[in-house]
Amino acid sequence: MKKVLRALYSVLLFTAGVLHFVHERGFRKIVPKQLPFRKAIVLISGALEIVFAILLWVKKGQEITGKLLALFMVAIFPANVYMAKKKISFTPGKPTSPWILWLRLPLQIPLIIGALKLGRKKDD
Repeated sequence: MKKVLRALYSVLLFTAGVLHFVHERGFRKIVPKQLPFRKAIVLISGALEIVFAILLWVKKGQEITGKLLALFMVAIFPANVYMAKKKISFTPGKPTSPWILWLRLPLQIPLIIGALKLGRKKDD
């Protein structure tokens, strides 16, 4: 079960990370305008997602990887809230239902729990 979770999580992270580079302007819109270096934030967070996708498969250091990934998921949560508050669409030019934007916020919880579960030493 843990291998399936690891595979799903790493595909999700890798895909999201690549998309940060391919659609950087779209991701920049969900970084609050008050923050400086918004482009750098998008590119660095994308790079971190790719690194985490790879580190999930490295046996050594799984505990710290899981904790850092969970912390990363907490750190990006404000961008998701900002996206919902400002009604920023996933696809430019196509509106996204505000309900979808708000209902996806609780999905961060299983991502955080999953990261911590993957970081445990004992395989389930």
